[in-house]
Amino acid sequence: MEKVTADITGYRIKEDVYSNSIEGLFLLKKGSTLTKKHVELLTKHQVNPFDVINPTEEASLSSENKEFSTLIDEVKETFHSIIEQQNDNVDRLLHTYEKAIDFSLQELAILDIIHKEVEPENYIYQHSINVGIISAIIGKVLGLARKECYLLSQMGLFHDIGMLKVDPSILQAQDRLTQKEYKEIQKHTIYGKSILFQISQLDILISRTALLHHEKINGKGYPSHRTEKDIPFLVQIVSVADMFNSMCSSHTHKEKKTYFEAINELVNESYGNALNPAIVIPFTNFIMRKQLFKKVTLSNNETAEIIFIHQNEPHLPLVRQEDSYIDLRKTSLKITGLAN
Repeated sequence: MEKVTADITGYRIKEDVYSNSIEGLFLLKKGSTLTKKHVELLTKHQVNPFDVINPTEEASLSSENKEFSTLIDEVKETFHSIIEQQNDNVDRLLHTYEKAIDFSLQELAILDIIHKEVEPENYIYQHSINVGIISAIIGKVLGLARKECYLLSQMGLFHDIGMLKVDPSILQAQDRLTQKEYKEIQKHTIYGKSILFQISQLDILISRTALLHHEKINGKGYPSHRTEKDIPFLVQIVSVADMFNSMCSSHTHKEKKTYFEAINELVNESYGNALNPAIVIPFTNFIMRKQLFKKVTLSNNETAEIIFIHQNEPHLPLVRQEDSYIDLRKTSLKITGLAN
């Protein structure tokens, strides 16, 4: 909670804030700068601090949305140039993307921005942008230096470039993939490594990420069945970001999941020692803190309100239904999404 509090202090409060626990009690004035004590006060009165701040002005946010649209075009152009062994645009893309990362690390609503619907033909490029952004966010959540967050963003940006060497008919197939087709898609890791290894502007870890991002720390990934000790920690971060974004995006072979459904899967993967829990749990905590005091739908289709996030099991919070409380750690119920 200390880390999350530090991330949101300093922002301006967008409107007068009143208590949710004591009707009509005035708490904070519009325009005030959020402090650590304010966060404690808001939480005590069942107000989510994330809901009262306005980190980005509306005009600026609209401008950034347009920039993200043009970023897809730049990524597309640069990726195809790289495939043709023309690397002149790489430095320009890295500069543009660094600005997008600077914005993303300050914009608390960035996940909602990047998970808007995208044209199917642009899925690979949007996925690449998103995984880089999410990787950098995880780095920040883990307290890594800004330099490492930038490196993570580049590792995520280029991790799937090998997909452009896979037969497009396989990527666009509507039916369930055959074993042979799935094996062909798996080759994108090897293709990506060989493509990126030749680019002098990129850190060597970026080409290694392309090769290793589908490895699992329990040795059940591909292409080489490596275990945790042979997978760099930063690559393990990109693996989490890759899986999370894939689940939260619409594409050919899978339906889009809610953040809650995606979080449950990430945690299950960490319980099975496929993903590193030292990465998954802090990231899950970060997302769940933003949902505090929100109305959610449970797996029995009933509505509840999130009241408390457990530090080590953030995906199973304490929820309230009228005057009763349910600790989701002690029941089979799960949160499936935000209530309508």
